[in-house]
Amino acid sequence: MNFIKEHIAIQCHNIPDADALASGFGLFRFFESKGNRPKFFYGGPPITKPNLTGMIEDLGIPVEHAPDLKEWDGLLVTIDSQHGAGNVMRVSAPRVAVIDHHIQEANLPALCDLRPWLGSCSTLVWNLLREADFSIDVRLGTALYYGLFTDTNGFSEVRHPLDRDMWDTLAVNQTILRKLKHSNLALSDLTLASAALKDLYFNADKRFVVISTPPCDPNLLGFVSDLAMQVDSVDLAVAYSEGSDGYKFSVRTAAREAKASELAAWLSKDIGSGGGHREKAGGYISKAKYDGRFGKQKPQAYFDANLKKYLEAFRIMDCENPTALADAGVDVTAMKVYRKLPARLGFVPCRKLFEGSADLQIRMLEGDVDITANEETVLMIGVKGEVYPIELAKFIESYTPTGESFALEFPYSPTVLNKNTGTRLTLPEHASVCVSAGTGTVRAARLEHHVKIFTRWDPENYLRGDPSDWIAARSPGDLYVVTADVFGKLYIRDCTGEDVSLQKGALRVVKKNYPVPVTFARETGTLQTREGKVSYERGDALLTGLEGESWPVAREYFFKVYVPASASLKPGQNGSYLKKEITPWAVRMEESFVVELPGKRGVLRGAAGDWLLQYAPNEYGVVDQEIFKATYVWARKRD
Repeated sequence: MNFIKEHIAIQCHNIPDADALASGFGLFRFFESKGNRPKFFYGGPPITKPNLTGMIEDLGIPVEHAPDLKEWDGLLVTIDSQHGAGNVMRVSAPRVAVIDHHIQEANLPALCDLRPWLGSCSTLVWNLLREADFSIDVRLGTALYYGLFTDTNGFSEVRHPLDRDMWDTLAVNQTILRKLKHSNLALSDLTLASAALKDLYFNADKRFVVISTPPCDPNLLGFVSDLAMQVDSVDLAVAYSEGSDGYKFSVRTAAREAKASELAAWLSKDIGSGGGHREKAGGYISKAKYDGRFGKQKPQAYFDANLKKYLEAFRIMDCENPTALADAGVDVTAMKVYRKLPARLGFVPCRKLFEGSADLQIRMLEGDVDITANEETVLMIGVKGEVYPIELAKFIESYTPTGESFALEFPYSPTVLNKNTGTRLTLPEHASVCVSAGTGTVRAARLEHHVKIFTRWDPENYLRGDPSDWIAARSPGDLYVVTADVFGKLYIRDCTGEDVSLQKGALRVVKKNYPVPVTFARETGTLQTREGKVSYERGDALLTGLEGESWPVAREYFFKVYVPASASLKPGQNGSYLKKEITPWAVRMEESFVVELPGKRGVLRGAAGDWLLQYAPNEYGVVDQEIFKATYVWARKRD
């Protein structure tokens, strides 16, 4: 880092909050450890809130109030803010860097680390310090902890596993922390809360409230929404306040079918950011983006309309309740069959992690999932770092271990916490590679609507699926969701055993009658066809098509459908043969597919657009779409 010896200034946004002070303090301590003494300052009015003045004094944060600073001769780093944004005093500098966790509000310089998915800038700085092997003492740890605490409304709006990791690992001064926690709100805040609750909007049909407050500390929004949730007729509460650059909001839920974190992300989609926990969450909406999309629509009308949309958008599927599945229109037997592709995945047998049974918390990018596992449980690690449990017997049936260590890297490496012992482990470090056998099957269907599935593994937490995602079933009572971008990497349509004549668009076809070169196998072997490897026995026919493609046909079946092309050729001799006029059923497939040949002779694979032919029960063929056009016609006069 060549800029460490530069003339450095660290700037907070105007009227900095605890997160800005903590993250700026972290940068200050890092530069100081490298022999630099940067200037740490902010503009706008001076800090007066008791929790912030106490934080500065008790933790020794060397921040300066410098409202008249207009230029800086060196590197200027804006922390928890963006240079040029409306809430930051304008200071010109030859080099500018931005470290922030808010959505983009201004043009960003080349030196920039922007991570709006994090709950606090303190988390971002903590992660940077950790990657730089910088030792965080209790004083700095307390500041960073408090920064996350205040920016996520007492951790209720934690968004990312990195936030939770910092929260779990920092050493803090509990005496100072208690003092700061109990000085968050001023007496005037209670007056604001009282006025806001008096004018709340209540939707009796959907059981939610929307509460508007004057500009206030984000902690007051959480306080107000928490109060609203004490009412027995309220299942959801959203409190919001308008600032100069946007709207901050807090979400609370007591409904099993609604996660606060998900609802916060729903409300801020494309116009801000949001996240948190299952019951408590929050977010921010950019005023510029809101105005650009919704014009003059009042915020209360926006929240009311979008809460209704959210509550009406999802079909609820409960694997523990067959009636609920039927009511949601789920018929597993009507789903198509898909075969697992031979993908390389990670796996960790729980017997490797503990003895007996244990309550586990699995932490991954999608959030935390709680399960009860035993020595017959295997934790699978998917291609995107997602973790899901399966039973050992199912693992043995569907996967083959390779003996290799698992070495894939993910945006966030999933972990597992044994709640019985308090031990947290990074799963990939204990995982090995397995390859799906390519024989296991599931039933699956593409979703046409939003769903929430309560699985049998975790009946209190649902998996969300959106249109174009897939719902998959290992059995009628074991459903799960596979996202659209992953499904095609893991599964392929399996047409084995299907009656092609019943498929939509199926028709009778007949092959154009042209001689086909045939040789008869002198010994058992395997032929590499365009659609896959197919084994054959001694005496089977090996055919060659117009484009040089080859395929084997069992000897007994060959003589049923082929005859010598000339009188001089005796059946069984190598030479040209003509196919009898048979009319198999054929259907053009809209997706990639496989079909298994009888007697375990092989598996044929076709691409989207190829044709699946059926000559008799369990007798199939796969024909490339271009070859099909050249060699087959519709048998119009056939049944």
